[in-house]
Amino acid sequence: MSGTVELDQDGIHLLIRFPYREDLVAMVKELPGRRWDPKQKVWRVPAKNVAEVYDQCSRHLFEFGSEIASLLAGTLKIPEAPKKKKAQPKQGQLALPTVDALASEAETDDDTAKATPNALTVSELNHRVRDCLRDTFEDSFWVTGEIIDFDKSAGREHRFFQLAEKAPRAQRPKALVDVALFGRTADALLPKLAQGNPPLTLRDGLEIRALVRVDFYPATGRFQVIVQDIDPSFTLGKIALTKEQILRELVQMGLAEKNRMLGLPVPAVRIGVLTSPDADGWKDFQRHLEESGCGFDITLFPIKVQGNDLKPTLLKGLSWFTEHQDKFDLLCVMRGGGSRSDLAWFDDKDIAVAVANHPLKLIVGIGHQRDQSVLDAIAHSEKTPTAVAEFLVRGVESAREDVAERGTRLADAVADVLADEQIRLKELSLSIARAGDERLREANRQLITAARTLTSETNLRLSHERGNLRETAMRLTHANVRLSHERGQLRATAVRLTTASLQLCERKATALKTAETRRRLLDPTRVLQRGFAIVRDKDGRIAPSVDRITTNQDLRVQFRDGSASVRVDDIQANES
Repeated sequence: MSGTVELDQDGIHLLIRFPYREDLVAMVKELPGRRWDPKQKVWRVPAKNVAEVYDQCSRHLFEFGSEIASLLAGTLKIPEAPKKKKAQPKQGQLALPTVDALASEAETDDDTAKATPNALTVSELNHRVRDCLRDTFEDSFWVTGEIIDFDKSAGREHRFFQLAEKAPRAQRPKALVDVALFGRTADALLPKLAQGNPPLTLRDGLEIRALVRVDFYPATGRFQVIVQDIDPSFTLGKIALTKEQILRELVQMGLAEKNRMLGLPVPAVRIGVLTSPDADGWKDFQRHLEESGCGFDITLFPIKVQGNDLKPTLLKGLSWFTEHQDKFDLLCVMRGGGSRSDLAWFDDKDIAVAVANHPLKLIVGIGHQRDQSVLDAIAHSEKTPTAVAEFLVRGVESAREDVAERGTRLADAVADVLADEQIRLKELSLSIARAGDERLREANRQLITAARTLTSETNLRLSHERGNLRETAMRLTHANVRLSHERGQLRATAVRLTTASLQLCERKATALKTAETRRRLLDPTRVLQRGFAIVRDKDGRIAPSVDRITTNQDLRVQFRDGSASVRVDDIQANES
């Protein structure tokens, strides 16, 4: 959602709200009749242009109020704009006199007074405003709004806060009014709300319906309303409505039963806990598990269990246990009892989605039996933290009893199998003994026959091998004679090779000396020392003839004591 489009209270203008974005501002500036309202920080467009507004804003996924559809369908008529000749107050607004009217009432017949009109003092002005308010609001009346800054006045005799009217999904209040709850009224009203059925505790963020009377303090010009009574059924109904709306959205998303359907590990002894370490419920939970002697491994991630810090700390804790899910069997979310408004902090869509999608099965114990939150509806719910502990203990004891019963059944089954196998083993041993004796007798007969055959064949094979050995000995004798002859030839060949090698080495040494002498005579450095020079091209190759060089070519001339770079200006070849 990029923003919202609603019908203004005057029924003549459309109000367009959205966080600042250059593309959305450019889009709104193209709408006919658009105007920026700096006080309310909203764009105003005549309602008659609703078709253009819907066409442009729907492309950017704006959310439209219910009146927009009626305007498009033509079932809601746009009233005519009021004439500016004489502004009439709307119903419920104050018809305050203008300063000129007040001054004219104070005129006298004195000539000086006629020349200079009288002016009201600030106190006179404030008293007249108070009288007008009292005349307009003679009786007390009901007003609805969301509580702001109530918690800041905790512990004080008189409670001063504000009531706010907020548009759907809007970041800032649409309107504010200062509220006073004086000590005598607070002493009677707050305990009555807390002791109700169900109990209700006032806090920031709650929407209430209060019976008030208008008050204007002339000394400071402060306008406020004074609380006389509060209707708890309105607030509790709002809380229930919020809960039902969240549950409907979870059903539409397919998440309402996701965590509840996760299997329960047996036994569950590695327990993660999300609660306040200062809560009595956490201490009762610990004590009950320790007394059970079941050997639970408990890990606490501390969170706030009410107030504005509940949501961020709870979401952080859920995320931490998701990252370490392989170390835990279950995750418990707990707090002690409280009023319905205290438990309403858990009725949050983001928290509900995180719980529904959590990989660990959650056990919830955040109130008494009569108190049900969204989390109780989408996860396994127990009445209190103590009830959660009892549930965990029952699970371990049940697993222990199940293991014991399975062990007994297994022992009985093993005893029966062993008895049957013992009888079968005895019968099998007798059969094996009889078969073994018969097999041994047969093997002895085969062994005697094999021994006789082996003796005969061995003697025959030995006689044959003796003849082969005699032939081999004769061949070896002839080989020794041939070997002696070959040794003599090898000695003669070695002498010849030695003599030839020495002669060849002498010839090669003489040739090397001759080559060394020629190398020294032909060494270019000796030529350079005699005053000659070597000409090379840019690639380092020697230029032996003028045919290999051209004019304007860069050459390198090497002398005996260095080298120089030159450029060819003219070439003259020798005449043949």
